[in-house]
Amino acid sequence: MAAISIFFYFLLFFSSKVTAHGGGHHGFTTSLFRRDSPLSPLHNPSLSRYDSLIDAFRRSFSRSATLLTHLTSVSTACIRSPIIPDSGEFLMSIFIGTPPVNVIAIADTGSDLTWTQCLPCRECFNQSQPIFNPRRSSSYRKVSCASDTCRSLESYHCGPDLQSCSYGYSYGDRSFTYGDLASDQITIGSFKLPKTVIGCGHQNGGTFGGVTSGIIGLGGGSLSLVSQMRTIAGVKPRFSYCLPTFFSNANITGTISFGRKAVVSGRQVVSTPLVPRSPDTFYFLTLEAISVGKKRFKAANGISAMTNHGNIIIDSGTTLTLLPRSLYYGVFSTLARVIKAKRVDDPSGILELCYSAGQVDDLNIPIITAHFAGGADVKLLPVNTFAPVADNVTCLTFAPATQVAIFGNLAQINFEVGYDLGNKRLSFEPKLCA
Repeated sequence: MAAISIFFYFLLFFSSKVTAHGGGHHGFTTSLFRRDSPLSPLHNPSLSRYDSLIDAFRRSFSRSATLLTHLTSVSTACIRSPIIPDSGEFLMSIFIGTPPVNVIAIADTGSDLTWTQCLPCRECFNQSQPIFNPRRSSSYRKVSCASDTCRSLESYHCGPDLQSCSYGYSYGDRSFTYGDLASDQITIGSFKLPKTVIGCGHQNGGTFGGVTSGIIGLGGGSLSLVSQMRTIAGVKPRFSYCLPTFFSNANITGTISFGRKAVVSGRQVVSTPLVPRSPDTFYFLTLEAISVGKKRFKAANGISAMTNHGNIIIDSGTTLTLLPRSLYYGVFSTLARVIKAKRVDDPSGILELCYSAGQVDDLNIPIITAHFAGGADVKLLPVNTFAPVADNVTCLTFAPATQVAIFGNLAQINFEVGYDLGNKRLSFEPKLCA
């Protein structure tokens, strides 16, 4: 099981206003909020819209480096995280236990186990809500160390009576969580998921803190919330999301859907296989080429940690799109030749191709198409490939990958992106998500 690859730059809140239908053929939909929205508990009014975006750009590179570490090595001491948890920019509000207790945690497509801080605390970070007390939940049960569930963890420890299973996660920034593997009821709106496997963290620290209390796992492994919805409630293992533009109205929200509500269909839908690779938490695709207008560049095969089959990870937690160097510089050189505007430097020094323009629409940017296996040609509009990073400065939001290629969240703006874990397919549908 893999640990964190944090899920996009929005905030998700399930509340009593959400209509959630569970079980059988049903599904449910709720809203997505940008982290910097006034609706968000993490909103920092002192940061400009450019500051927030630049911070997200910087985290794209640290995320890529630590992703590589997890792809190429497995820790024997504990489960290593490929991503710093403090870069989490997407939160879910769910309820755990009986009676239900509200828990707000980082929603994460690169992690399977859902965990929250629990009493008694040997060491806990500050959080805005009361810490979950498992002794007050009548549905809480510890998972036996002899169970297959316990043994599905990469690293676990048995209690002296063999009746308890302890987990341990250590993250790339020296954050950590240690606690008991357990089961309890999770409630999302009116949807109830009994006997859900969770982690009850009694020793937690590092860069966590503030409004969050842990992690909600939305990866592809057997312990993720998406997978458990299928095994416990018969909900189809599917989810989809639709992300509005970063600079849309502050109160505009996107959506995320599960089960039947997550079916992506229509005449404009294109689909590509999800490639089974290790770790199974991450979502691997095969990128065959990228076109700038009619100029096509084949994807390079020289990425040492990746093979040609499943050569790119789609990650809603990485803001930039990171491409193999030869592919990136083919795109870069073509755009530099065809865009007739004044070149300027990125004030942050992060991006390489920038122009003197107040907004994306001020530039005559050609359509860029990402060609995925199975004939899935995803046409990226200028809002997917360029962004304003300072007053009168607009830059290409692609960058060269060192070893791990990633299809980031800016490239996914205004698409309904559907993950069908059962059929191993990922779909794109152009859609106005605002």
